[in-house]
Amino acid sequence: MAKREYIQRHLLIIKKLRNSPSTFENLQKYLVVQQELTGDNFTMSQRTFQRDVKEIYTIYGIEITYNKKEGWYEIKEEEEDKPFERIIEAFEMLSALNFSNRVSANLIVEKRATKGTEHMHGILHAIENKVLIKIQHQSFWKEEKEIRTLQPIAIKEAKNRWYLICLDTDLNEIRNFGLDRIVNLEITSQKFKQLEYDVAKEYRHAFGIETYEPATKIVLNFNAFQAKYIKTLPLHHSQTIVWENDERCQVEYFMHPTHDFIMEIMKYGETVKVEEPTELKENIKNRILEMVKIYEN
Repeated sequence: MAKREYIQRHLLIIKKLRNSPSTFENLQKYLVVQQELTGDNFTMSQRTFQRDVKEIYTIYGIEITYNKKEGWYEIKEEEEDKPFERIIEAFEMLSALNFSNRVSANLIVEKRATKGTEHMHGILHAIENKVLIKIQHQSFWKEEKEIRTLQPIAIKEAKNRWYLICLDTDLNEIRNFGLDRIVNLEITSQKFKQLEYDVAKEYRHAFGIETYEPATKIVLNFNAFQAKYIKTLPLHHSQTIVWENDERCQVEYFMHPTHDFIMEIMKYGETVKVEEPTELKENIKNRILEMVKIYEN
């Protein structure tokens, strides 16, 4: 069986069980239907399924359990914001693109290609093997390139860009570098001792890649029309609906109110109002007044 079909079977099992618990026999029937639709081979024995259950937990962190009382399999309650969700989503898109060349003209994707992904493999290799890397970095703010020696920690996605989170050994501080700004990457043989740095914890309240402002409660008030979109595609995993009526919807977050988040709020224009905190409210207000001045000239 091709590796793509093997992974696709995992994703189909996850999809089916997320929708509703299922017996092994019903899972088999579901895979047969999907097999007929795609032309792929999703044949699965009970032994194969048990192996898949173990691998799904190991690879995706999703636990499938057997309910003896009901006689079915189900997914154990999942944590929000699973790290592999976007990977699963990306593979489903790849499968759709590979489904048939006949529909390629009918599936339109953004042409803004993400740059720097060619460095991912090397960086992940360095992280796994705990070796330092050297990069030649081209900042947006400086014309000259810089050579930095770094202890790589993780790679994070933010707003259609990928960033390297690392310890800058020259400055002895945690920094991030956009992969698209890395001109050259060198994997050294110099080993390092892994830092006690919890990336998930440090960036839990981040919007984007920056965390320089303390995390705080943020309250936004959307009009009813914009609220429909916000509810279906939350701005942040901490989003909570406080109240809503026919005209307005008040939403609460807990995050770092950094520049990236301010820009995100401003793109909603008159459909949103900042209620809390006061500092953020004044920041947005002042930016709007500066914009008005530009258009008055």
